[in-house]
Amino acid sequence: MEKIRKLEIASVSALTILFLVLALINVGSLSMPSSCWVPGSTSGDNQIIFDFDQVQQVKEVYVFLGDEKRTKFDVYGGEPGKWRLLSSYDNTHYCSWEKLNLGNTSTRFLKFAFDVSESKGKIGEIVAVSGENKRIVPIRCVYAEGESDSESGDIERLIDEQDIIEVPLVQSYKYGTYFDEIYFVRTAWEHLNLKDPYETSHPPLGKLIIAGGIVCFGMNPFGWRILGVLAATAMIPIMFLFGKRMFKSTVAGLFAASLLTFDFAHFAIARLATGETYIALFSLLMFYFFFDYLRIVNDGEEARSPEKPLFICIVCFGLWFATKWTAAFGLAAILILLLISNLRNKRPFYSDYKIVLAGLFVSAAIYIAAYIPYMLSGTGHGLLDVGMKQFGMFGYHAWSVVGATHPFSSPWWSWPLMLKPLWLFSNTVNGTVSTIVLMGNPAIWWGGILALIVVAAKFLRGAMKARVQEQDYDYRCPFILISFILLWIPYALITRTLFIYHFVPAVPFMIFAITYGMKELQQKVSTGKFVAVIAVVLTLAAVLFCLFYPVISGYPVAVEYKDSLRWLDGWVF
Repeated sequence: MEKIRKLEIASVSALTILFLVLALINVGSLSMPSSCWVPGSTSGDNQIIFDFDQVQQVKEVYVFLGDEKRTKFDVYGGEPGKWRLLSSYDNTHYCSWEKLNLGNTSTRFLKFAFDVSESKGKIGEIVAVSGENKRIVPIRCVYAEGESDSESGDIERLIDEQDIIEVPLVQSYKYGTYFDEIYFVRTAWEHLNLKDPYETSHPPLGKLIIAGGIVCFGMNPFGWRILGVLAATAMIPIMFLFGKRMFKSTVAGLFAASLLTFDFAHFAIARLATGETYIALFSLLMFYFFFDYLRIVNDGEEARSPEKPLFICIVCFGLWFATKWTAAFGLAAILILLLISNLRNKRPFYSDYKIVLAGLFVSAAIYIAAYIPYMLSGTGHGLLDVGMKQFGMFGYHAWSVVGATHPFSSPWWSWPLMLKPLWLFSNTVNGTVSTIVLMGNPAIWWGGILALIVVAAKFLRGAMKARVQEQDYDYRCPFILISFILLWIPYALITRTLFIYHFVPAVPFMIFAITYGMKELQQKVSTGKFVAVIAVVLTLAAVLFCLFYPVISGYPVAVEYKDSLRWLDGWVF
C-alpha cells in the first residue's frame, strides 16, 4: 500500500513539474524600463533627435509605453532642415512595446516629434533596429531645438536601458502587456498604490491577486503572471485528487490530471494576467468540495460529517464571485445538485441550509473585503460607493456592451466545437511568427463532447426506470452533466460580447466525462485492451499539445508551420 502511495506522489509530481516548467518558459521578463521621459508642453521639449554618428539602415523602432495616457508622435529621417516623414503613431496602451516599421531607411538621424496638445504618455525606452536586426544605439539624444527647461525629465532616459529587450523583438509579450492584461495589470498597480481603479467591470479579487505577484517580484511581466501560473499548476494535483475520489481509482485520477496538463486553454490562461486562471481554480475547488459532500451523503461515510466540505464549497464560491459574477452559474449547479441529493436520500429539501447560509455569509465578507483597497483609494470611498459600483457593473454587462463587436468573439454554442479560438497575440519577424491562441486540445474538447453524450445517456437510462435500486444509482452522472450544463448554457442568456475563455471552467467536466467513459469501458474489455486505449488517448493528447505548443506559447516558428495547424476556417492565428 505504501508503494502505491509513493507511486501516486511521484506520478502527480511529475505531471505538476512538467506543466510548471513548460508554463514558465518565456512566461515573462523580470525587468522592464524603470526610467521614463514625458513630452513637455511646448514644441521645444516635444521634439528629440537620435544621432547614430554615421548613416545607418534603420528598419524599425520599438517604443515602450509606460502608462495608459495617449501617445502621439511622428518619426522623421534625414537631417536637420531636410526631414522626411517615415512613420506615425497614435494610440494608448499600458506597459507595452510598440513596433514602428521605418522601411529600411538610410539615415544618420531620427527625429521624434510628439504632439504638443495630445501626447501625454510616459515613454520608457526607444530602441532602433537595423536592417540586419541588430540594435543601433545612438551616441547622443538631444532636443531638436537645443536646450529645454522642460520638467519632463532627462531625455537620456530614452536610451539608458537599451539591453532590456532582445533584438529583434519577436516575443514582445515577454516584455510587456498583451490582450486584456492592459486593463488588469494597470488596475492591479492602481490598487497597490491606492489609486482609483480603472477596470471596475468585474469585482477586484483577481486584480488583487495579480497585485500580490507584483509585490513579490516587481512591476514586470513575470511578476504580474507568476501567480496565475502557480494557480494553474495547483489545479493538476487537485484534478488528480478529484478524479481519484470520484472514480475511486488512482489510474482515473492520473488520467484526469494528465488530460488537464495537456489542455491548450488551461496552458494559455495560466500565462495571461487576467482573472480567468483564478476563476478556473476557484471553480474546481468549489466542485471538488461539493463532490466530497455528495460522496459522504450518498456513500454513507458516517465517520465524516458532510457539513465541513459543503461549507468550504460555498466559501470557494465566494472567492470565485469576488473575482467574477459568473460564479452564480456554479452556485446554481451546486444548489440544484444539493436539492436532487436531498430528495434522493429522502431528506428535507432545505437540509443543510444553515451551512449554506453560513458559507454565503463568509462569501459576502470576502466580497466586501476585496473592496478594501478601493475604499482606501483616491479621496476615500465608503460602502455606499461599493454598492454603487455593483449597479455600475450590472449596467455595463447588461446594457453598455450590448451590440459591441470583437473580431475574435464567438457564440456560446460554438465553444465545445472550437469553431473560433481567441487570438491573443501575434508578431512576425523575418518569416518567423510568435503567436498565442486560446483554444482547447481537440482530443479533449471534441472527445469530451462524445463522452458527455455517453454520460447523458447513462443518466437518462437511470432516470427513466420506474424504480432504481439504491445501489444502482450513480450520482456521478448528474454531477458531471448538470455541472457542465450550468457552467455553459447560461451564457446563451448573455447579450454582451463573449469569448471562448468563458468556457474554461467547464472543461474539467469534459475531462471527467471522458474518464467516466474509460471506467465504463474497463468493465467491458480486457485489461490489456483497456490499458491500450488509455495509452492511445493520453498519447494523442500529449502529441497534440507538442504539435500546437508554439501557437499556444508564443514560441517563434515558421509562418508555414503555424498555418499548417489551421485545421478549420475559423482557426485564425
